[in-house]
Amino acid sequence: MSETVKKFLRHCTIVLFAFFAMGLLASLALNMTFLSPIAHTMSDFSLTDIYYHVQQEYGRVDTSRVITIVDMTDLSERSQIADAYEEIMALSPKAVGVDVVYEGLKQDSISDMKLMELADKYPNAVYSYRMLDYVNDTIGYTNEIHSFFSGFTGAKEGFTNFERTLYGGLKRKVSLRRPYMGEERTSLVYEVAKLYSEGKLIDNGKTDVSVNFRPTEFRIVPSDSIRYYKDLIKDHVVLFGAMNELADMHYTPLGEMAGVKLLAYSIQTLLEQTEVRHLPGWLTAIISFIIVLVTYLWRKGYMKWAKSNKSEWMRFFLTSTFVVGIVLFIWSAFLVWLTFLIFMTTDISINLGWAMAAIPFIGGAGEFYGLTLRRCFG
Repeated sequence: MSETVKKFLRHCTIVLFAFFAMGLLASLALNMTFLSPIAHTMSDFSLTDIYYHVQQEYGRVDTSRVITIVDMTDLSERSQIADAYEEIMALSPKAVGVDVVYEGLKQDSISDMKLMELADKYPNAVYSYRMLDYVNDTIGYTNEIHSFFSGFTGAKEGFTNFERTLYGGLKRKVSLRRPYMGEERTSLVYEVAKLYSEGKLIDNGKTDVSVNFRPTEFRIVPSDSIRYYKDLIKDHVVLFGAMNELADMHYTPLGEMAGVKLLAYSIQTLLEQTEVRHLPGWLTAIISFIIVLVTYLWRKGYMKWAKSNKSEWMRFFLTSTFVVGIVLFIWSAFLVWLTFLIFMTTDISINLGWAMAAIPFIGGAGEFYGLTLRRCFG
């Protein structure tokens, strides 16, 4: 075996040991009870969250030209809701998503009847319903809550479940289809996007789609002045829901967000085909290994250069833990910047978590190899 190959294998061994040390500590953190809050935070973290906030902070916020939200927070009576909904439909939206479930009949039978008539009259609307009591991926959900008029009209419906743990973790994905008693059901997001695209929506049979939270301003139309916003409604996707309903707020990479706005981001992702794409695990592992290996070789070269300095004071300064730490930090920042550019141009998210966690261990791994493993492997 040539000396070059031996040297390469030594470097790979050191990198593997850095990953081993990092994995051991990560395993302890994830399994020790008193560290569970930290473990939960780590497991729910993604660099894409930082990317979104960078875009938002530096003013890179788009304005949707397709999706408009009509805020119904202040509408408490069904008669008011019916009137506002009728005003929306009179302005000829291309597709409408109604993010409210009308459970049960009320004493105001006239308003109930009007809602039924509107639901039957306009085929370009999708109404929300909820599925409950999830069993498994084969059976799916076993219970559901529909609007009272669903059995009496030809209204199109779509479920608005995002994740089974409704109030746990950040919402990153939207469901396109889910099983209900073994049969496939589609979501409101999917149905609205399909309506707007006139059946040309491309989803490749996916069950879930990673929502792209690229900061976007969705125009909000107040419910008491709908008629004045014809340009924002005609031929648009209109989502009719509450922007300030505490019971329908969710945590997302952009912070707390109303459910109807979460639907807007999801529909936009589908229509623009900008789903966040994540690399498969095996490719992420290879990239992480290469990054740590390059970092180790780069650090080794830096230390060799620093130790060759003729000034004893400069040698001490350049090889100090403080300076080496700053150098590695700058290198790590460069890697994050590079993945940010890739994400911005391709919507591909590269997970640097394992690589970034292993990089601090490469110095110790090299020293450990020099003291112990070198005797065994040469």
